[in-house]
Amino acid sequence: MTSRTGIFYHPSFSRRSYLTVGRRLAAFPDALGDLLALPQVILFESPPVSDELILTVHTPDLIREVAKDPL
Repeated sequence: MTSRTGIFYHPSFSRRSYLTVGRRLAAFPDALGDLLALPQVILFESPPVSDELILTVHTPDLIREVAKDPL
């Protein structure tokens, strides 16, 4: 069985923001070029999720800081 790799992304990640330190992801995902054409690589666009789900992996302080960022 071939393993698969998922890349989770949202267009807001490429804009200047607190989360990504400037515009370091400005060329993403285009910078991955041919890699995204491979059948074992899947690009997922991150959908909106509940704060409850976010709190399973992040602190309330981080959620408050992110909420201040206009993304």
